[in-house]
Amino acid sequence: KLQADESDERSALLRLSAALDELDEGSVIVDESGGEVFRNSRGAQFVGARHGDAIVEDAMRELLVLAAGGETIEREIHLFGPPRQVLRLRATPLEAGAVVFISDVSHARHVEELRRDFVANVSHELRTPVGALELLAETIEGEPDIQVVRDLVARMGTEAHRLGRIVEDLLDLSAIEAEAEPVREVASLGEMMAAATNLVRDAAGDAGVSLVAVPPVDDVTLWCDRGRMVSAFRNLLDNAVKYSEPPGAVRFGARTEGDRVVVWVSDEGIGIPARDLERVFERFYRVDRARSRVTGGTGLGLSIVRHVTEGHGGSVRVESTEGEGSTFYLEFPVHSGVVVAIEEPS
Repeated sequence: KLQADESDERSALLRLSAALDELDEGSVIVDESGGEVFRNSRGAQFVGARHGDAIVEDAMRELLVLAAGGETIEREIHLFGPPRQVLRLRATPLEAGAVVFISDVSHARHVEELRRDFVANVSHELRTPVGALELLAETIEGEPDIQVVRDLVARMGTEAHRLGRIVEDLLDLSAIEAEAEPVREVASLGEMMAAATNLVRDAAGDAGVSLVAVPPVDDVTLWCDRGRMVSAFRNLLDNAVKYSEPPGAVRFGARTEGDRVVVWVSDEGIGIPARDLERVFERFYRVDRARSRVTGGTGLGLSIVRHVTEGHGGSVRVESTEGEGSTFYLEFPVHSGVVVAIEEPS
């Protein structure tokens, strides 16, 4: 019977160990004297570690001592990487010893940060045109000079248009994110590129920037929401024009790579600092805020581009050199057709 009890106990310990190994959290258990009695596979990565992981190991040991004394304690450790991580340690006493759990809460903290930034940015972006409209309205009141009134009314129209663009882009982005069953159809890539080009051509002309569109030589079709796709292309072209200096050029083309198509937009603008490359697709994030104010950008265009692309099973990336320009690449699965002899970005 004693052997059977010991066998049952070993089996129970093995099952517990296997279960703890399946956790996303790291875990370490010590006895009442502080001796380690168990560490699961995720917790094992901190043994003999260097740099950031060594900091985590030291913190675990410190918390286990406190927990063994009867105290439950939590602590967050920020590791600046790369990659950046936020780890939450929670140590709690056991009947004879203590246990600490290590959770990676990096994603949750990033989402919280984005939410805070989004609320703050929306408030700021809406406050700017609303405040301008209020000031202009107060200035117009009682103004005797009819020409001055006309100038102020024109400025009010500009601010109202900017406010409308922000609201439209917010609604568009919200609809893209919430669209559980998006509309899909077979659509010509060349036709969608031409439609987006036509929407931006006037703005490019006004900015003194030439727009060079190179449609696919052979037709390529995508299984997509045509309106969303044209919107993504338009926003990408609009962004390139806004950040280009006259007499620069914006080039728009595509090429196939196996069963996928790469759509690219290249400009000769101010470029993007390396530190900003990972953030340019965030809502309201701008490389040059002052420039965007002048050009009337909402800061939502590239976020719309990313959401549309990823919503169609694609991916987006950017390559850039400060002072020389940027090239954005959108990659999608091809529905049918082949692309040949298409101009590459210089």
